[in-house]
Amino acid sequence: MKLKLETYTPSEAETITGVVQTTVRNWRRAGYLARQKGWARYNIADLLVMYSMGMLTSRGITPEAAQAFAGETARAIFQAMIWIDGAYTPEVETAARQEVPEDCEDIFKPVIARDVKARASGQSFGVSGLDQIEWLVIWANNEIEFFTSDRAEADFFSAYGRDEYVAGPVMLLCLPAIAGAVIDRLPRPAIRLAEETDA
Repeated sequence: MKLKLETYTPSEAETITGVVQTTVRNWRRAGYLARQKGWARYNIADLLVMYSMGMLTSRGITPEAAQAFAGETARAIFQAMIWIDGAYTPEVETAARQEVPEDCEDIFKPVIARDVKARASGQSFGVSGLDQIEWLVIWANNEIEFFTSDRAEADFFSAYGRDEYVAGPVMLLCLPAIAGAVIDRLPRPAIRLAEETDA
């Protein structure tokens, strides 16, 4: 199954990200965001970078520092997003269910269909490491670390003994919650089936 990212207009992007287009233009001029050629159309990858920049700057991080974190943050949110049904069009859901073995018990079919969608997203968009990453931590020393749910409690709380990590503000971001909030703002699902005419 080949997938494609939906595109959104600048006004839709503003609603989805909460970042006004004037700010986006200023960030582009300053080099914090990539410049666009022609009429601006954004896919979810673009929107998640904008969203991350907005989220980080609203928490007191300068645009320069936010730019350093925004790409990784956006990729992590996208990786969380591919596990959420609302990210996909109904056609993707139908195609994924067709790949579930017929002899599979009904209770497991939605789980297997979700895995099919996540695997297809990984192949279509180059998302590596399909673990369900749940937490992103920006430590006080400006290092980024990702945690899956099975190691978050032990590893995160054990870091409190490392002074260089916690000597200052630590930012803890729940990636599935952020991905869900972005999905709730989308006028159309972000991931759709690729058509034969799609390049």
